[in-house]
Amino acid sequence: MRRTTLGVGAVTAEAAIAQACASELPAIELFERVARHVRRVVPYDAGCWKPTDPHTLLFTGFAIEDPEAGRLSSVRWRFVDNELLEPDFAKFRRLARKRQPVTTLDEATHGERERSARYREIHRALGFGAELRAVFRTRDSCWGGVALVRDEGRPDFSKDEVAFVARICDHIALGLRVALLRETDPQETESAPGMIVLRDDLTIESLTSQARHWLERFPADRGTGLELPAAVVAVARRAQLESHAAATAPPAAARVRLRSGRWLLVHAAPLGAIDSSDCHIAVVVAPAGPVQITPLRLELHDLTNREREVTRLLIRGLTNAEIARALHITRHTVKDHAKAIYAKLGVTSRSELTGKLFYEQHVPRLDADRLREWVPNAN
Repeated sequence: MRRTTLGVGAVTAEAAIAQACASELPAIELFERVARHVRRVVPYDAGCWKPTDPHTLLFTGFAIEDPEAGRLSSVRWRFVDNELLEPDFAKFRRLARKRQPVTTLDEATHGERERSARYREIHRALGFGAELRAVFRTRDSCWGGVALVRDEGRPDFSKDEVAFVARICDHIALGLRVALLRETDPQETESAPGMIVLRDDLTIESLTSQARHWLERFPADRGTGLELPAAVVAVARRAQLESHAAATAPPAAARVRLRSGRWLLVHAAPLGAIDSSDCHIAVVVAPAGPVQITPLRLELHDLTNREREVTRLLIRGLTNAEIARALHITRHTVKDHAKAIYAKLGVTSRSELTGKLFYEQHVPRLDADRLREWVPNAN
């Protein structure tokens, strides 16, 4: 049994979280289940959980826990702006690259949380004080994150509480990957893209019927108060904020797994002159094909960077000798990487590898996704 000053309850909670994370639950439902156990060990007053696209780190869903309805969602733009634009402490993007996946605002500011713009301009106005942030990652891929806050005047999160959250981060990352690896519903056969035009305040100006079709199939968010799915808003906001950036800036985009299991690409870009005070945003939602989704699937299977490189060359048809020359390694090393790749993806040959990566998302499912409403539980 793991020793912990938080008591036997922490060990029990960690076991329950590990079990939930192996249950193939959709991300928002998984967060709801996990939060219920975390609260019993690490009390907090409000929280924001989000799955993310590991390539762009834009959130692809949103679950807000807050007993005071509308409090956090009313300032959602300030949180987005703070994360994407403003210099601050304990940013998710930086935390995703840190050795320790968890930190508190007091730790990041050396006990001077007033140095944080997020605390001064957002949290303090909402009555919040202490903040804990964590990311859920495997290797260099970040699959989600959470921010937990306590009311002003309550003590900061303790070292033992931080350590507990750090221990469960691996479980949650695995749970998010397992959920994304589930097979898809073959009844979803639509393939046409849809387009949404958003006003400057990111409300809908117009949309095509196909865009409406895809929007109805997004995973349900919890407590955001948004007119659109959180993933669409995140991508649109990124495009809006980067409208004055250099032409070489990467496009605002994210990949989202729909309730049916199918993958969708979400792209956004400003319409018209970028110096206009009334800049509209065009959002295109389109089904992801094998070429677009293969890099993500390699991350889902926990391949190393080198194994991903070898995989891409294997499915392109290169021989072991050609792969060795391209990557400046020996043929023996290529064979070792191939064995590891086959083991992780559960295949025995190059042809099976290619088939799995290109057609796995179309394998029939035996059960249907079920989503529940987010119900904060303070117990």
